[in-house]
Amino acid sequence: MQIGHPFVIFSVWLSINCSSGCNKENLPDTLDQANSKLEMITLLPSELNENSGIIWYNDLLWTINDGGGSNYIYVIDTAAGKIIRRILLENAINTDWEEIAQDDSFIFIGDFGNNNGSRQDLRIYRISKAQLNDTVVTPEIISFFYSDQTDFTSRPLNNPFDCEAMIIAADTIYLFTKDWTSDFTQMYALPALPGNYAAMPRQQFMVNGLVTASVYSSVQNRLYLLGYKDYIPFISIFDDFIPHKQFRGVIRQIIFAANFGDQTEGITLTENNKIIVSSEKGKTIAALYMVILNK
Repeated sequence: MQIGHPFVIFSVWLSINCSSGCNKENLPDTLDQANSKLEMITLLPSELNENSGIIWYNDLLWTINDGGGSNYIYVIDTAAGKIIRRILLENAINTDWEEIAQDDSFIFIGDFGNNNGSRQDLRIYRISKAQLNDTVVTPEIISFFYSDQTDFTSRPLNNPFDCEAMIIAADTIYLFTKDWTSDFTQMYALPALPGNYAAMPRQQFMVNGLVTASVYSSVQNRLYLLGYKDYIPFISIFDDFIPHKQFRGVIRQIIFAANFGDQTEGITLTENNKIIVSSEKGKTIAALYMVILNK
């Protein structure tokens, strides 16, 4: 199904924190960007119909399934679209796994899906990369709560405390909310160490949609937020982004209208900074895509 221009790009100047007046009216006119697209790499096996989050590590793609799925990390051969390894997280619960991220030493799995906004058992599993040659691993647990949440009344798909996106930088976890009540995402920070923490709000960004995944290049100082609006996927690109500093730069948002209905759930960068996106089975199929950006 085609809606409007095949692909469009937004550029937006933000002076963050957005509480000082950033709103929907800050969005500029759209510009045609017809050469940017999601190009399918491969279908994914049915075992990964609920995939949610991807990373690129050791020249392979690593993924997880979301809530109600198994407690496995899956290693994928992207050329064949096949699972080549499964790593079981023992003593772990998949309440609603939504994101996988990494730093130099660890893989992190975010069990923080919170559609109702009522969870009080939010956690992130940390797995040492030294364990990843094993078929069974024992994760450490990082428990947290949002410091500014006082009401835990269940509000399905109508609360600001859902989350599906996470990056790791300088021993800190940064979360990007899936805010069902606005077109913003709130960035929270907490230590990347086992323990129980209050996630502290840091910055708020206008993304004009719902954020489902993220990846950060510390070499390029570039943040990518994957999301969707009205069933149309987008990627918001933050240049000159340093997580612990106030962001006052440009956000470029690329909308993939030709991929209407693709439920994009994961984003990662290869060693050559190629962008890979995953989708779960929803209105369409579970698959991997290469992002082709207009030059």
